[in-house]
Amino acid sequence: MRSTAVLLFLLLCGALGAQEQPQAKNRLYPALGLGFVNLEEKGLGINLPVGLQLILPRHRLVAAIQLLDLSLLQNQDRTDQRFVRTFVYGEPVCLDTQTRYLVSSFRCGGDTKAILSMGADLAFTPVETSFFGGKPGKLALGLGFRGFKPRTAYATVGLLFNSPNGGGNDLRLALGRHYVFLGAHWILLPKWLLGRH
Repeated sequence: MRSTAVLLFLLLCGALGAQEQPQAKNRLYPALGLGFVNLEEKGLGINLPVGLQLILPRHRLVAAIQLLDLSLLQNQDRTDQRFVRTFVYGEPVCLDTQTRYLVSSFRCGGDTKAILSMGADLAFTPVETSFFGGKPGKLALGLGFRGFKPRTAYATVGLLFNSPNGGGNDLRLALGRHYVFLGAHWILLPKWLLGRH
């Protein structure tokens, strides 16, 4: 009986505390990201996701959609096999197989390959406010889905940092089948939005 009374008291205190806090509004923002991506079958490169973030503070949720997910990778599928990478005294070098001379290493590199995709994810922030390196932020855990190249579900873990004007950024790691992303996203605040916070 005593434990039930203590539990009811704590729930009542929590409810009163929640009523005293101003209710933050749901907001939809444009967002831009930059990071490294590893697509297992296609290679490692730079990733530039552009999309929207919906912040739902009351439910501690952040929903994101990448309308344009651009990956720039080094193309490994070269049809010209004249230049091959080999090793001399343990150092990587580029060899011209026709002349048998060593040439500049850029000739052994593939050209840049652009891969377009889309994706969406939903993250939950279990702790409302934590401090990371002296800066207030939130731990976010989520799940998402990448549309294609590769088409896969993925899990996310990240840190969300809010700025005083209502914007913010996050650091995020996403892991899926044949897909890894490590980078940051910035919430973009156009001037017409700044006056509404």
